[in-house]
Amino acid sequence: MYARLTNLRFWLLVFPIGWLAMVFVCIAAWPSPGTASPDELASEVTNALRAHDFHKLEPLLAVGGEDVAKSTADQFQTARVERGVYRDGAVVVEYTHDGTRAEFRLPVEMQDGRYVVNPVVTPKG
Repeated sequence: MYARLTNLRFWLLVFPIGWLAMVFVCIAAWPSPGTASPDELASEVTNALRAHDFHKLEPLLAVGGEDVAKSTADQFQTARVERGVYRDGAVVVEYTHDGTRAEFRLPVEMQDGRYVVNPVVTPKG
């Protein structure tokens, strides 16, 4: 056994197999984007915008990735997010900016059985 553990050929074979196994396990355990329910989605989007954290917002988006998440979160840097609810097929985030109350609507879509928001207006034809 000691001879096998000190053999370079053994490690050149074991290392790539172990690395591939680790990659497969990480991919299989990767969380799906979105949430299981629209109410949970509204809560997570609201918390991400309240914390100005685009990393939390990014997996909840249907399109755009990091750039759209960052620009969306940046819009709320000076605003106070009060609450967010799921209403009429959209996540509605209520906020106050410079003493003015407003709503930000994010349409909700279903992708692969999970609910996500789409802050980018895309034509449907």
